[in-house]
Amino acid sequence: MPSEPRHTLAARTRMLDAFKQGQDWLLVAHHNTIPATTSRRIVDSGSPEVKARGGARASNVKCTPEMEAALVDYVEENCLYTLVQLQQMIAFDFGVCLSTSLISQKLCDKLYTMKQVTFPKLLSLLLLLAANGVRKVAI
Repeated sequence: MPSEPRHTLAARTRMLDAFKQGQDWLLVAHHNTIPATTSRRIVDSGSPEVKARGGARASNVKCTPEMEAALVDYVEENCLYTLVQLQQMIAFDFGVCLSTSLISQKLCDKLYTMKQVTFPKLLSLLLLLAANGVRKVAI
């Protein structure tokens, strides 16, 4: 949670009004306990408002469920897309730049592959034995 400004908006406004009226604005700043450097910055900017600072960086954007669903759809559509291509597609569709490591992490949780392991000789032997009615076999 952001902290409150050290100097109130009213004090800043009083100091700026004194400057605009041609009065001794440094004296007003001193009596409102506003440092000279801060008062000069307020006078130079012409606004007593406090600028917003910080916030979420563009590289640290959370991946929404809609983005995750879109990633899965892209891969199901064409499984040969690279992570960079998926990153560009998300940037185009959602206007957000996700890191390739985050895309990989989200896809690892969602996708899986099915491998069918067959043993042709064993399978044919089991089918042959089943056709002959043999239930137990020592292999």
